[in-house]
Amino acid sequence: MFYVLFALVGIVVFGFILVRYDVISFETLLGQTKTVTEASSVDELTSGYYYIWHNPDSNNIFDDLSEPGDNIIFTLCPSGDVNWDRDVYVNHMIWFTSANDYSIPTLYPGDKLLYVSDRSIPYKGITWNRFCDYGYTIGVGNLVGDDSDHYHIVSENGKNFKGYVYDKSDAVDLNSYAGVTDLFLDKVGGVPVRKNSISEGGTVSNLDKDQMYLCEWYTGSFYQDFEMTADVHAFCFLEEFTTKDYDFLHSNVIEITIPEWFKTGYYYVNGSGLFRYISSSDSKLYNGEAYDPSVNWNDPIILHDVYNNIIYDPSQGIDKRSEAIAPATVNYHSAYEGLSQSDIDYLQRLGLNPDDDSKLHDNGEGDPGRPASGSQVSSNVLH
Repeated sequence: MFYVLFALVGIVVFGFILVRYDVISFETLLGQTKTVTEASSVDELTSGYYYIWHNPDSNNIFDDLSEPGDNIIFTLCPSGDVNWDRDVYVNHMIWFTSANDYSIPTLYPGDKLLYVSDRSIPYKGITWNRFCDYGYTIGVGNLVGDDSDHYHIVSENGKNFKGYVYDKSDAVDLNSYAGVTDLFLDKVGGVPVRKNSISEGGTVSNLDKDQMYLCEWYTGSFYQDFEMTADVHAFCFLEEFTTKDYDFLHSNVIEITIPEWFKTGYYYVNGSGLFRYISSSDSKLYNGEAYDPSVNWNDPIILHDVYNNIIYDPSQGIDKRSEAIAPATVNYHSAYEGLSQSDIDYLQRLGLNPDDDSKLHDNGEGDPGRPASGSQVSSNVLH
């Protein structure tokens, strides 16, 4: 009996060692296998995930699908740490630490985005959430500005600052301020936190990677300081698209078509994983690192006019760029004084010249029918 027990213990220990060092893998109690992050064979990829195929030695993916090579050619699109699973009302952010942002794969011209699943196909549509890259910062985002150009984070329930604070950074200590609804950040490294030092995603800009900063926080008028490290790579939501195109590859993966109108940037595909896309025009410019400040990652694809109406969205077939009205920049005739910008642009569309007073009076044709905006244009100028 003793020998049997000893043998069983030995088998368990030996099995643990094999699993611990990735010699073998087996299903967990949840029925899931370990997610493969890199592979040389398509047969090794984990179902339910997206991967980038990149092989600098080949431009034919079918060779690599049929005959596995020795090099890593498939890389997982990682999910990162997101904030919308904790607070759905804040602007969406994805966080990586400076120690693991290298895991974000790059899709170069000629590479492929693949999806593997043993049970489903995204035939109803592929959702692309594009994120801005603001570089390295402390573990705080979505900072809210007030009219005096000071910035704070918000706790709606008075218990924590979820959605604003990255729990895997040293900023997590801010959640200890129970009962505080607004926590103000006044200075980082002695520099005042104002509009010129805050990104559009509400992160602190112009910080050096992995540098420690003394951060001055205020609970009410009471001063608190924390040492925080700029070891967080922050990505903030920019825009969203939906596409339909994919191709079967006679393998256990499908290829997700990359639209030709994609710009260089970061794309979160179908709520699953993030990858870095490099357009052909930027392929020689990109430094190949986890962050490159010389590349414009955040140039929007969807365009709006001065009234925030969409004038270009290739995912929906919208292109009204030729109809867009640029903001007026000239000095107008006194007849335009007191009018709003929208009314001035409206008069321009009608061909009214500020130097021709005669066109600003009743010509017997009546009002063309523009809905009243509450300004004097609809009630006075055209009648």
